[in-house]
Amino acid sequence: MNKRLQRLWLDNKRFFLTACLIFFGSGLIGYLQAPAMDPVVKSMMEQLKEVADRIKESGGGVFATFWAIFSNNVLSALMMMALGLFFAFFPIIGMLTNGLLLGYIFAKSSEIGISPWLVFSAGILPHGIFELPAVLFAAGIGIRLGILSLRSVGLLFAPHNQERVKNDWYDTLKQFPTAVMLVIGLLLIAGIVESSITPFILKATIGEQLQQMNLLK
Repeated sequence: MNKRLQRLWLDNKRFFLTACLIFFGSGLIGYLQAPAMDPVVKSMMEQLKEVADRIKESGGGVFATFWAIFSNNVLSALMMMALGLFFAFFPIIGMLTNGLLLGYIFAKSSEIGISPWLVFSAGILPHGIFELPAVLFAAGIGIRLGILSLRSVGLLFAPHNQERVKNDWYDTLKQFPTAVMLVIGLLLIAGIVESSITPFILKATIGEQLQQMNLLK
């Protein structure tokens, strides 16, 4: 199993790093251009509001919170992976929107006197240790599939690459189930931490100040 995971990482690390560049680059834009991002972020927050509403409707307990977060994250990650087939459009958009949202949140926290580093360490880092790698890796797999789709179209102009593209498709699809299980496993741990530990850390540090942002209004 260790060898399989090692092979999975070696074959996909450049796509993972590509997803990281898109995510952190868009995060920087979201932070530096927060006022211009207001209309965009407002529509993006609707999805988070839906998750919050589902938690309230389910009673607001730890398990309800866990299930809402976990199911939403798994669905989003698997969609980025599978829909990457469409020339990597969906995973790239996913990384752009998530990065913009995170940068925007950091900018808004700065406006009310909360250090973005404190927001990150208290509200994101506890579960983000598991969630961010999972989401970024899922996007990387989607980007890999998208590039393979582009290369397949390119065979119309360069048919001599057919055997190489065929082998790459075989390797990618062979690794896909392992990648899915890895992503789900990481998101499972992240969901447990985010629903049971992160809220207490946030409340103990910046809970009252964070309410001033009112992102889900």
